[in-house]
Amino acid sequence: MLNTFFKHRSINPIIFTQRYLTVKSDVDLNVQMKLLNDRKQFRKSLDLFDKYKENNINKLSSSTITQALKACAQICDLERGSTIHRLISSRINNDFYILASLIHLYNYGSLMNGFIKDNNPEKVLNLFNQMKIDGIEANEMIYLYVIKALCQIADYSLSKSIIEKIPNSFLVNHQIQNSLIHMWGKIGYVDTAQVMFENISQPDQIGYTAMINAYGLNGLGIKAIELYHKMPVEYINEATYVSVLNACSHSGLIDEARSIFKNIQLKTVKIYTTMIDCLSRGSFLNEAQQLINEFECYHPPSPIMYS
Repeated sequence: MLNTFFKHRSINPIIFTQRYLTVKSDVDLNVQMKLLNDRKQFRKSLDLFDKYKENNINKLSSSTITQALKACAQICDLERGSTIHRLISSRINNDFYILASLIHLYNYGSLMNGFIKDNNPEKVLNLFNQMKIDGIEANEMIYLYVIKALCQIADYSLSKSIIEKIPNSFLVNHQIQNSLIHMWGKIGYVDTAQVMFENISQPDQIGYTAMINAYGLNGLGIKAIELYHKMPVEYINEATYVSVLNACSHSGLIDEARSIFKNIQLKTVKIYTTMIDCLSRGSFLNEAQQLINEFECYHPPSPIMYS
């Protein structure tokens, strides 16, 4: 009913609930939490829940408990979600909605994804180890998150010890192959990345770009350019151009960068910015400024070009 009301009025539902509704009942609490969750204000939703759960947890409806668990899942707050789980443990078996929310809360992939986004790779690996302790078998998606975490940590010995245990059946998965190419390149083992790339019978767009980027990160600009020219034209996109121009930049290959940039038909902000950075690194500051002026003739100024 309230949702219908808000759809036809300009009033902010959050302001409405804060000013006009007080939590006198479970229904009031559920309404306010749902509106906060719908607005992705999950921490506020949980703060509100915490105020009223202490002495009323067993009186709260399944709908309210579900809203709390949903908020915990969205911000990857496993500790708070586990506390709620413990407090309502006697109700779980007879309540499908709460059970479904708990399954979502404990979705390891969702939690790992949240940790990756928050730049907490150690928590990803802790969760991965907990899965092994609990006897839960990792699937391909879990290993993708683990590889991303290893990429952020950039520890060769740790990476090697975990990657060696990935089932061979998963290593033929293109997403895992591409992620491993990126990881080995990022932590400085470009030869290992190259072996992985060369073992792929038909690399896709992401694979080519990951390998070009790996060469670039390790100062192998010539190899990056050579692979770029071998890449099927239909695979080349913005990410490819950015990777090869960055490779030129890190290796001081200014003329090669100029040639590649000149032949790009659709030059995006990222492509312009990468080329400007390349020229600036090579101390061609006047040329870099000319490129900024050229861009701004047809586009609004981009702050990133000046950073």
